[in-house]
Amino acid sequence: MHRKFVSPQTNELEWLQASYDKRKNRSLELGVKAIDTLIKEGKTVSYRTVSDKSKEIDPDGLGIHQNTIRKNQELHNHFLQHSTTKAYRPRKRSHKTLDNDLDAFKHIKQDRDIDRVRQRYMQLTKPELVELLIRMEQYIAYQNQYWLKSEFEKYINE
Repeated sequence: MHRKFVSPQTNELEWLQASYDKRKNRSLELGVKAIDTLIKEGKTVSYRTVSDKSKEIDPDGLGIHQNTIRKNQELHNHFLQHSTTKAYRPRKRSHKTLDNDLDAFKHIKQDRDIDRVRQRYMQLTKPELVELLIRMEQYIAYQNQYWLKSEFEKYINE
């Protein structure tokens, strides 16, 4: 028989938490010093420049990583107050508005450049593609119904 190991009933590992706190405070101090130094030098304050400057300031030469600035809440707040870079926002593309009328597909030719059509569709967003697909299905259903009606009328008139 094997004995089961019974661990102490403490959920917190105090020595580990002390190590985390020490590293967190070290990164906070280095980050704040790096940001303040960059401001005094008149340089831009970005994640990369703060990380690079912290390596210069750190006596051990390790510095802090860019993700440390993002994850350490106090340091991130200090960074946001002094950041001189713009937040990344993807460019908005202007798209042609999609018409809702069924006659919009009459101009499509069979011998068109398929590569160009594929390239144009790849630039659309998923909701735009879904809307276009629904409109095409509606157009096909309308054309099928129109063809069936005209064939029936031809049959009756014969």
